[in-house]
Amino acid sequence: MPEVVIGHSITVQLPHGFRLIKASDTGKEFISEDRKMRDYKISYFYDWSKEDNNIVIVHESPDGKLSGVVMFRLVPNIYHPKRIVVEMLARNFASAGSSGSGYDLLKVIENNVARALHIKRIDIEAVKSLKDYYNSLGYEETGENYYDSSWKEIVNMSKSV
Repeated sequence: MPEVVIGHSITVQLPHGFRLIKASDTGKEFISEDRKMRDYKISYFYDWSKEDNNIVIVHESPDGKLSGVVMFRLVPNIYHPKRIVVEMLARNFASAGSSGSGYDLLKVIENNVARALHIKRIDIEAVKSLKDYYNSLGYEETGENYYDSSWKEIVNMSKSV
């Protein structure tokens, strides 16, 4: 498994085809099924990854296309992570092999990132329409929902890993 370095010194092994986002990804085509997500180009994810405590992992198909992307942050910070908060998870409908990429990215966070960092809790900020999907994966609503002007109701969900 390839190793990536998160922050300055945290080494995490990722399965083949998964890696941290790179500047060279910013020109690649990415189309989400969700109309609101279509406003977020890959360059947005790359810029976001350069901020403290933020990590973006992509799933790359053998032909070099991005089949999915996940944005998450380490809380309280990258040096003392206690939990992971997934903020955006999307598959690329412009890539023929993208089916299941969102699920696969989530499993990489649970099985590789959380385990390497000894993190026991993952939170997801989910749009309401995806609540049942995340519930089927073992995530439970925390009751700390909020309203976002762009996304409407956000359902906070959590899972112990």
